[in-house]
Amino acid sequence: MVAATRIAMSDISRQRRLDARLEADGLTRQHTVGQAVEHYLQRMNIRDNGLRWTAFSRGVKLDNKQPLGEIAETETDWTVMPEVSAGSR
Repeated sequence: MVAATRIAMSDISRQRRLDARLEADGLTRQHTVGQAVEHYLQRMNIRDNGLRWTAFSRGVKLDNKQPLGEIAETETDWTVMPEVSAGSR
């Protein structure tokens, strides 16, 4: 496995995109996926509106507690979106 050196995060419409290089853009290999999502929301000025946000890579939900140093190079293109369930308000 080749560890990631950069993470590309975007919203579902791909209009708000952030390419972050690890160790250079405020994220380190010790940060978690959840912290990277928070970093994305902050940098893109997106309000969380009390929702829990998560990242998906190649259609698979990423574990918010996984350190970025354990992310494979093949899992570096993320779609960030809020978790929504039917019937929730």
